[in-house]
Amino acid sequence: MTITPDEAREQANQTLAALYANVTDWDTAVLNQAIDAIGGDGRPFSMNDVRNVLPDIAHGAAGLFFHSLIRRRNPVQLIVVGEEPSTAPSTHGKPIKVYKLAPNRLAAARAERRAA
Repeated sequence: MTITPDEAREQANQTLAALYANVTDWDTAVLNQAIDAIGGDGRPFSMNDVRNVLPDIAHGAAGLFFHSLIRRRNPVQLIVVGEEPSTAPSTHGKPIKVYKLAPNRLAAARAERRAA
């Protein structure tokens, strides 16, 4: 059976939505806090940096979480600025994305840091 590009996109979106639904509120909160703390100084970061400060529970959800932030357009959350080799032993140095917080998220992270 052949499907059209629009049908393929719709199937992919449905699959991603189902996967995103498995990211718990706890994981979302932990990941948001980690990337705001790490990226709040405006410097680029990757999952290598996040992995160093997260409990193991959030690692499985992180890829889906980052993917959802990259796809978000209103407001933009993360900007991909490059790639680097993963330091996770299971990935054997596979390239992973390097991000910066989008200007609006960076401003919010800095405001939160000042308030704390």
